Amino acid sequence: MTPKIKNFLIVFLRAMQYQSLRAFDTSGKFVISATPCTFIALTVVFVDGCASHTFEQPSSLGADLQSRAGVAPNWTRADAKVIDAQALHAAVAVALPNPLNEVDAVAIALDASPTIAKLISQTNALRAEAIDISTPANPVLNFTSGVPLDSMSVVPIFAMLMFQIDELWKQPLRSETARENYQAALLSLGASAVVLAVETRLVWHEIAMRCEERNLAEFDLKITENLLTIERLRFAAGESTSDIVAKSQVESTDANHRLLQANEMLCAAKLSLLALLGRAEASTDWITGEPDSSATVTIHSPLADEQKLLASLADTRLDVRAAQAQANAAKSTVELARRSRSSKLDIGAGFDRDMEGDQAIAFSANVELPLFKNGEARIAKAESELMTANIEVERVRQAAIIELRGAIVKAMAIQKKRDVSEEFSLAPISEMFQRAQLSADIGEGSLRDAIDAQHALNHAKLQLNDLERQRRMARLGLAKAVGFLPAEVLP
Repeated sequence: MTPKIKNFLIVFLRAMQYQSLRAFDTSGKFVISATPCTFIALTVVFVDGCASHTFEQPSSLGADLQSRAGVAPNWTRADAKVIDAQALHAAVAVALPNPLNEVDAVAIALDASPTIAKLISQTNALRAEAIDISTPANPVLNFTSGVPLDSMSVVPIFAMLMFQIDELWKQPLRSETARENYQAALLSLGASAVVLAVETRLVWHEIAMRCEERNLAEFDLKITENLLTIERLRFAAGESTSDIVAKSQVESTDANHRLLQANEMLCAAKLSLLALLGRAEASTDWITGEPDSSATVTIHSPLADEQKLLASLADTRLDVRAAQAQANAAKSTVELARRSRSSKLDIGAGFDRDMEGDQAIAFSANVELPLFKNGEARIAKAESELMTANIEVERVRQAAIIELRGAIVKAMAIQKKRDVSEEFSLAPISEMFQRAQLSADIGEGSLRDAIDAQHALNHAKLQLNDLERQRRMARLGLAKAVGFLPAEVLP
């Protein structure tokens, strides 16, 4: 017998031994003496025995999101306003800062994303549900009386206050199950916020690289137009052929197509960011500003060891921890099902006065007889759900491992490809352009050759810019696979 149950029984027996009830007198008025003290004592002991857990609010994620996402959103503050549909609708057309810094983009996304707002609302609903589940059941008051037909009649009185005693050892498990389920929802909210933060950074950097691509494409178009002009002049002077002019025309057309595509990709990237920021109607007439220093570390530092990352995956991935919390809840459900095999037990005390006016203190006990349902099916169901939850933990863990390992492979491959292109393509072409330009400046080479070399250099820069964009995407994808922005551990 647990101490709480033991104390409850002692208080109950003493209360029933020493307390009494007085009821209706001949005038029909109900007089209560010490009985409320008994009921209050029983209620206090019962509630104390079924005390529920305290459930953290979504605002408790503030410090964790600050370290994982680099930004603590406004809704993690204690005095934060509720993000409802009206607030989201009002924010849709709000202009973005211009220039838009990376850290500001992440903050806006976490505060105005409809997806996160929906998850916050759902998490609050689950919290309320968990509190309700963890709150002890109310006692039941049964009162029976009548109406006297004449002034001399005696009215029978029966009053009984019932408590479900078996809740003393079942309610803590219900509370624990509710707490673990809510903890899983809270961790899932945090995981979604981290993913949104990384995706926002990813698109922000893509926009920055797409802007650079557009600038290079504009410069490439100018170069090809200059080459076309030169070839046409040379053809008019009889120093070139129509085939060379036609080739220059094709190069200029290709450059124009590259510029159009670069503008299209830039606009698409901006619209993708607006979707993440909850700014569907905002203008795209803005530029990117300063990058976040923590993301800069993530993108440009050396890659961390794979085994080190895999070893800490269970702690760094909030979705893995959420799955484990669900498994813990399922484990508590199994224990609750086992304890629920014992019959339902209600006990109570009250006052009774019969037709003859005799008065008595009444005691009652209701016991459910397990003749048909003995709890075996509930236990089997709970055990199967626990097995399913444990399988889900392993599935989520393995999926996280594969995602992490794939992200590392991709990051390393793109890094190598980018480094090779810079060393063996851009560097030689850059030197070739410098020599051609110097030769043209001193009159030993033609301007046509210098512009050709400049065109080749610009093409190499375009290719390297695309590889750099892919490299940043891969690095931030690795941060997403790890589960946080690893400024100290990762690039």
